[in-house]
Amino acid sequence: MKRFISIIALLFLAATSAFAQQVVSENCLTPRARIVPYNTSELAQTHGGVVVKSQYLRPVKEWTRTDEADAVVFTGKFTVPFSWLNRQAIARVDEASGAYEVIVNGKKVGYTSNAFAPAEFDVTKASQEDMNTIQIRLLKNHWSRRLESFILSDEPRVGEVYVMSQPIVRVRDVVHNTRVELSQKHANVDIGFVVKTESLNPKKARIHYEILAPDTTVVTYGHQDIVLDMKREDTIKIMTQIPYELTWCADMPVRYRLNLKTQIEGRYVEYQTHLLGFRDVKHDENGDFYINGIKTDLNYSNFDVHKITDKDVLGARLLGYNAVRFPASAVPHNVYRMCDSLGMYVLAQVPISTRNSGISRRLNGNESNNPEWTDSFILRAENSYFATRNYACVLGYLLADESSNGINLYESYLRLKALEPKRPIIYIDAQGEWNSD
Repeated sequence: MKRFISIIALLFLAATSAFAQQVVSENCLTPRARIVPYNTSELAQTHGGVVVKSQYLRPVKEWTRTDEADAVVFTGKFTVPFSWLNRQAIARVDEASGAYEVIVNGKKVGYTSNAFAPAEFDVTKASQEDMNTIQIRLLKNHWSRRLESFILSDEPRVGEVYVMSQPIVRVRDVVHNTRVELSQKHANVDIGFVVKTESLNPKKARIHYEILAPDTTVVTYGHQDIVLDMKREDTIKIMTQIPYELTWCADMPVRYRLNLKTQIEGRYVEYQTHLLGFRDVKHDENGDFYINGIKTDLNYSNFDVHKITDKDVLGARLLGYNAVRFPASAVPHNVYRMCDSLGMYVLAQVPISTRNSGISRRLNGNESNNPEWTDSFILRAENSYFATRNYACVLGYLLADESSNGINLYESYLRLKALEPKRPIIYIDAQGEWNSD
């Protein structure tokens, strides 16, 4: 009897141990759209969200690679100037070839199991003035590979990495929503500036904003003051109107320029520029899209996300294609930005494919119906949404690719519907189940 109980206990511990290994992330900052801070208005206007070395930005360009028993390690360098004192240092990794840890000056600062969406890590305490070492440890034989049947190459790689400096009170994110009524000549635009403080004491900041039309006409401008205490976060909201004919669509990919600057104690401490396309997208129960209130048919063309060029997009447009679906993988920022600028619609694919596990929903079958994997599925859905929600070209989200169906895709669907009330959430392999619009 004791031996029987011992065997049960060992099996329980083994199962608990396996489950405990599925830590989906550690010390990742709340996901957000791409933020690129500049120290002058001129730099912000010139580069407009492009990563270039500046006083507040340090791209990591050169890497050395070493192999360890459990990881492939990419090592790079970045410098921290004196001007970063009393500011936040944040490392952003746009993508990698698999689950990874981030180590700065020998100290682990974070980890994520989802390498196919951008992740950010607070490296303020781990970094030091002058030269710093950053390592991306790509973990070998990681359990997350079971969600990544789309991977065709085992070659380790690291995408764009940069370390940025933001003030203690910072614009952490920008969100926007457009409402269109065909009976009106104008579209209503709501914009929110998500402001966060890292201070333990109340801090006041003034956020200046300016929205410019494509012809540089000032649509609206002003400033709002905000006081935050004890690492709080709040959102500044503004509303404006734009002419209906200047809403974003494939035939008229109009983008406005949002300029922000943060002022603390009378001094400007950060500048940002965002290029935004304002458009309304809805769908009905028949699966039809309505862009700015007009029914729009989507004609798809397929491209390799790592090889697509503006000539490819323009050529596809000439052939009558207005949309693209990329395979499950990481999609670089410049690809979304190109689709925004050229008017190519995109359905963003959550990086999940479990086709190698088969279609069975029974125990030890496909991960989509195993509750132990729920956090991993939801993490990937959330990351995909927050990383892409500000791109006008993204019209909806694809839950997974060839991944059977079950509780985890149900939960992912519900989570995305809670985050995104307008754009459709689609799972092509749902086979008539409810978790697809």
